[in-house]
Amino acid sequence: MPSILYSTTCYIKNDLYHLRICVDNNDQNSTNTQITTDSSTSIPNDITIDSIIPSLTRLHLIPVNEQKLTLVPREIILDHILSVKQTNTRLNGNRKHSSDISEINNINFTRTSSIEQSRRTSYSTLSSLISTVTVPRISTIRRPPSLARLFSIQSRRDSEAHLMHKTLVKLSYVDVSNSIRWNIKRLEIEVDTKDIADTLQLKVNLCLSTLKQRPHRLLAFVNPFGGKGRARFVYDKTVLPIFEEANIIVKSIYTQRANEAKDYLINEDLNEYDGVICVGGDGMFSELCQGLLLRTSQEAQLNINDPQVNITQPKLRIGIIPAGSTDAIVFGTTGLNDPITSTLQIIVGETLSIDIATIHNEQGFVRFMAAMLAYGFFGDIIHQSDKWRFLGPLRYDVAGFCQFILNRSYDTEVIVTLASSDSSQSTLPMSNVNHEVESSAMSDSQHLTNNTNSETIGNNQIDNTIKVLGKLVLSTSVFCKRHCEKCAERKNHNANKTNSSLEITRRGKYTTINCLNMPCRTAKSKFGISPFVHLGDGSFDVILVKRSWRTGFLRFLWQVANDSRSIENLPNVERYRVSEVVIRPIHINQKRCGNWACDGELLCGNEIKIRIHRQVLNLFASGIQFDNIEENTSKKEKQKTKCGSLFRCKKRKHCKKDINP
Repeated sequence: MPSILYSTTCYIKNDLYHLRICVDNNDQNSTNTQITTDSSTSIPNDITIDSIIPSLTRLHLIPVNEQKLTLVPREIILDHILSVKQTNTRLNGNRKHSSDISEINNINFTRTSSIEQSRRTSYSTLSSLISTVTVPRISTIRRPPSLARLFSIQSRRDSEAHLMHKTLVKLSYVDVSNSIRWNIKRLEIEVDTKDIADTLQLKVNLCLSTLKQRPHRLLAFVNPFGGKGRARFVYDKTVLPIFEEANIIVKSIYTQRANEAKDYLINEDLNEYDGVICVGGDGMFSELCQGLLLRTSQEAQLNINDPQVNITQPKLRIGIIPAGSTDAIVFGTTGLNDPITSTLQIIVGETLSIDIATIHNEQGFVRFMAAMLAYGFFGDIIHQSDKWRFLGPLRYDVAGFCQFILNRSYDTEVIVTLASSDSSQSTLPMSNVNHEVESSAMSDSQHLTNNTNSETIGNNQIDNTIKVLGKLVLSTSVFCKRHCEKCAERKNHNANKTNSSLEITRRGKYTTINCLNMPCRTAKSKFGISPFVHLGDGSFDVILVKRSWRTGFLRFLWQVANDSRSIENLPNVERYRVSEVVIRPIHINQKRCGNWACDGELLCGNEIKIRIHRQVLNLFASGIQFDNIEENTSKKEKQKTKCGSLFRCKKRKHCKKDINP
């Protein structure tokens, strides 16, 4: 039975409700006294901080008339309440008394208007007679003003106004009925007196003060040129009013040049902020990621040029308000690019820890990788599109078409260090056959690593061994979702310990080499390039696309755009779950080299080494709730008719397709 901290009665949409602030006593550590829900039971007037348990506190709205259907929620958890504010009193014309008064006023106004009309008619009639007949003027006697009569009228008006007005409290909360797209809903609560409204506002704000995960002061960087110039409009008209409603102080900086946000985060004082917000695309997020991680590395006095360095986690969280062209980061962490959903997740204080990779070349540290590094096709698109910026977002499509026609491939050597397969092997059936396959694959892989250039190993044997290893080291087909079990299973992860000593060396001509730390979903790619990569398990995916005819590469691009869940089954595609990778282009008898691109930015280097760091960056995001998506889609499918359309049949009861499918 819950403990009632505060209780009162109110009106919502003309219906009477019992409003109660309760704490569920399911927790054994709860020390609150249990109070019955009977209205006759005395409720304590004072709420102490110790009596509030943020995770168990609820706001219950119990209608007096249980049989009446209403859209008002029965309970609102404390974490989803945005704000509670008392507004000025308003005219309540829905009560029976006030409606009667309005009717009386309408009747009096009608009578008065009819009397005036009759008087005007009589005056016009008399004016015509005055011209012919002289009528003696009679002096009018006016009644002197009476103070008693004046005070009696004023007192009657005050009493009627008092009965016609109620005190209004406006409550804003987050609606998560659609688990992917969050919305704001508001309740107008009417109470009898202003004292009750003050007490209710005080109690709810006291409960909200116990939510420690919520930010109170934020630093926002807005890219006014991102997303066809709509970032500033989205921030000013949509995002900023929601922050103000939630009583969050935001310092806004509208950037005017590249890397302005990065330089600010490295050099300025950030102690007064609880988080950093970027309004723009993936490039804006990359600037904040680079700035925070470089500042943290400098404060920790780390040698960032060492490829084996272990970076530390910044104290501040990063929030992303999508307003770019692709918004791949937001699609991978929330499920859609909706500015309101991202803003509400920032206000509520959702936290998602993601992996970050360090990129080094032969000279030292280059940058951090949050989403994707590409060599070859996708890197060439970024390189070519920078020359065609005058085309706007269309430049990516034009550059992609040109690179597809050229169909270039690059001779490259790739050394991958496979991620720890302990978790993936635990999901495999523990049979003798699997042990034999695993042992043979391991022995073949070691022989393959030590004798890469040996002529005794045929190409078919190498490809078969690699395919067997790929199936062993890759995890099962499970999406990374909210409260992901795979990302949370290795809590005692040791960053100094090498994930795996098993290395595979691959050499050949590749059209594109992609290293993905996120699925990279976009509006044009439903599942992204690598759908089953996890955000916080300490590994990333490497996808190698071998040289083929244009039809083979077109099939790869088509599957990336539509359904890439089985992309490794293509004959020209290999996919590995790794913790480190070294990409070394071979320049022998090659006039042209491929281009490097990381998170939309071009890189330089003859050899690139990428190493993953587990959960070193916190975001204001909730993760994707795939379970709820499947439930919603199954419900929609059940609601559909068997013939597929409600407008195809005039008589649904006698539909032949429903009877005989």
